[in-house]
Amino acid sequence: MIQMMLNGEDWTLTGYYRNQWRSKVSMELGRQILPNIPEIKATVPGAVQMDLRSAGWLGDFNQGLESLNEEWVYNRDWFFEKRIFIPSGWVQDRCELILEGLDFEGEIYLNGHKMTEFEGMFRPLSLDVTEIIKENEENCLQIVFCAGPEVDGQVGFSHLITKLKSRFNYAWDWCPRITPVGIWRDVYLRTFREVKILDFYPETSLNDEFNIGELHYQVEVEVFTPGEYTFDCNLKDDTGENRFHKKVKMFLPGGKRKVGWKEIVGSVQLWWPNGLGDQPLYFASLEIMNESGLTCDDSQKQVGFRTIEFVQNPGAPSDSLAYSCIVNGHTIFLKGINWVPITPYYGAVTTEQYRETLGRFKMMNVNLIRVWGGAIIEKEEFYLYCDQQGLLVWQEFLQSSSGLTNLPPVIPELLKDLETVSRIAIKEKRSHPSLAIWCGGNELMWDGFLPVDERHINIGMLQKIVRELDPSRYFLPSSASGPKFLASEEDFGKGLHHDVHGPWLYLGENTHYRFYNNDDSLLRSETGTPGVSRAELLRSFAGKHQVWPPTSDNPLWVHRGSWWIPWNEISQLFGPWDLERDETEVFAQCSRYAQMESLRYGVEATRRREPTASGFIVWMGNEPFANYANTSLLEYDGIPKPAYYAMKSAFADCHVSLKYDRIAYQAGETFSGEAFVHLESNFLNKANIKGMNLQIEIIDMFGSIKKRIDLPITDRGYVGSVNWEIEDYGHSLFNVRLVLWNQDQRLDCNDYLFTINADFPFKPLRDLPLSNVQISQGVLENTMTFTNDSPITAVGVMIREKDASMPLHLERNYLLIHPGEEVTLRSLGGEYSLKNIIIEGLNV
Repeated sequence: MIQMMLNGEDWTLTGYYRNQWRSKVSMELGRQILPNIPEIKATVPGAVQMDLRSAGWLGDFNQGLESLNEEWVYNRDWFFEKRIFIPSGWVQDRCELILEGLDFEGEIYLNGHKMTEFEGMFRPLSLDVTEIIKENEENCLQIVFCAGPEVDGQVGFSHLITKLKSRFNYAWDWCPRITPVGIWRDVYLRTFREVKILDFYPETSLNDEFNIGELHYQVEVEVFTPGEYTFDCNLKDDTGENRFHKKVKMFLPGGKRKVGWKEIVGSVQLWWPNGLGDQPLYFASLEIMNESGLTCDDSQKQVGFRTIEFVQNPGAPSDSLAYSCIVNGHTIFLKGINWVPITPYYGAVTTEQYRETLGRFKMMNVNLIRVWGGAIIEKEEFYLYCDQQGLLVWQEFLQSSSGLTNLPPVIPELLKDLETVSRIAIKEKRSHPSLAIWCGGNELMWDGFLPVDERHINIGMLQKIVRELDPSRYFLPSSASGPKFLASEEDFGKGLHHDVHGPWLYLGENTHYRFYNNDDSLLRSETGTPGVSRAELLRSFAGKHQVWPPTSDNPLWVHRGSWWIPWNEISQLFGPWDLERDETEVFAQCSRYAQMESLRYGVEATRRREPTASGFIVWMGNEPFANYANTSLLEYDGIPKPAYYAMKSAFADCHVSLKYDRIAYQAGETFSGEAFVHLESNFLNKANIKGMNLQIEIIDMFGSIKKRIDLPITDRGYVGSVNWEIEDYGHSLFNVRLVLWNQDQRLDCNDYLFTINADFPFKPLRDLPLSNVQISQGVLENTMTFTNDSPITAVGVMIREKDASMPLHLERNYLLIHPGEEVTLRSLGGEYSLKNIIIEGLNV
């Protein structure tokens, strides 16, 4: 098989009012109808809107309210054109035009011939152009997109959905209406002889000792010329060394045929999730040759050898589904983020953008990515990177709730379309070792907010095709999968909280800690808290509008995250704000601290319940639009919020945490906390628990230690408690610091802040005097040192890059530095420049 890529910047794009491109001449005037948008340059894959922006027809959708000004684009017809030169002798027996993703409906022409009409962004097209393509001369490919359909966004009626299209683009809480149109995946020509490979699935498996690999070759072909053919099979490792080679001969009758066989490939290296080991990859290739030894067609897939199974959590209710993940015989805690497209224009996402964004989550100690069901099946580069970096994938089919109704649709035409595109997705993705779960969709529920199961015809159909095409993969009916959608305090202890969603807010100074201390959920597959983007970013995307005040009366905040405007919540925690006085920087810092505190406690409380609780997946990891307030851990430009580093620490294989029941105290009361140590088996393989001890210190804001205790570590889990009669030594704050030591090596440190005699729970944080933190080059390679040379503790010291295109990966961040204290950090991304670093914080 020979392939000619047609992607690139050498396309053209022309825009018309509906149907005017069909009529060359006006009946009334007898003149040619001119296009509404004259011919401009276009890039494929991409989106019409991106090309219009490059040509100056549209502004930046991220500026101010500018996205409102591009909604007209979706209601026009768009004409893509490309000229293709085919050299003499290039076409073999058959030539096909492949269009992997057209968003959404229209017509295709080649050299003036209408090839087909199309509809559906998840339906790849394969068109036989053997008799139409011309060699040794120029060919003209034209793709027309008609005005797009309307689909319910976040609020609507999910049971009435009739089109499978990315729904978040029609407005979700984290993205305004931005509906792309155009060619969003690859376009290419392919030519081959006699036999075409329709599907190649080299399924891997292991023996019971996890050291010998087996390949199950499953091949579907279309035979145009019956005869005897040779199947040449190879398996190479990631160094290029050949690990297995075999030729299989067989006679193939005409038509579509399925063939398969199994082969023992010998000793293999195991693929592990991030943090547990390496990710050795193998490349299984298949070449089909005719009797003359000429190649007819070929295919290659990236594979890995591992086992993944799910079992019931220990102590789980008998009717619960399996949520405990076992990889290569080892039980793991799922540390995840929820993933949405990097940009509303998903066709324009580059390989480098996938690497940068997913790379952030790898560095955050994430081992699972949940691909949310209201968007897309991601492009191949996403899954390849997850394979390479050990990021397990929870892949949802293309469904989500709609608020007004949450049942998945049962309309026959929709079910037929859903089955077709789901079969395509399974065949495309099932060879990836990172793929762990197929799921029916996001928040699909019966009436009464009860998650659906396979008894629903839609979900039952999806379960059936997963069992048919990918039986080794786990299938979940929905996320959450119940039996209750949300966990509630009144139902704790009743066995009703299996896989749950929510909460998505800091629940309040008392409620938040009581809730998580009593939580009994088995898996938290979507839990989050909003945090405001940094003030610099807010101002950079304001356009001609004013950032302050962050209220529901400000159209800028309504447009850029109306669900998560934090004015009331932050006022209740940090005290009132003046509508007339611009305090954007301080307000943003307060919101970001609250997000960090909220998520940190939720994750740590869940980890304290291991293995009864088997995972925590943060809603959400990234965002596709520059929101002003959102539940994302990364800001739009990829720079982490403080909560990112709290999650990185809480997801680490060595971590200490503190259990407590509130933040705000009165002088004279007794503070009580319980300390826990979280040590995963892979960490214990490198360290001896017998030499460890936990140091707990209570420190005031002047850096004076008021209490210190040392506790020996004898096992994972609960270590001991700390009690202290509270005194206010100034600034109404005290710090409880946990430090885990292995002899003289500091393994982990975790700082918690509590307030004293405060009118509002977190207000003393807002009232802290400014500190002075200095930065210098560290003594060791790729390190930097921070020194607090002021008399007051520096809180929330955040080190970030000035330029988001030069990402900074630190081992830890968002620090608490006491007076005179010196902290050295290591750059995990190698070399860095102090000129590219900014220091900010609550009182920095």
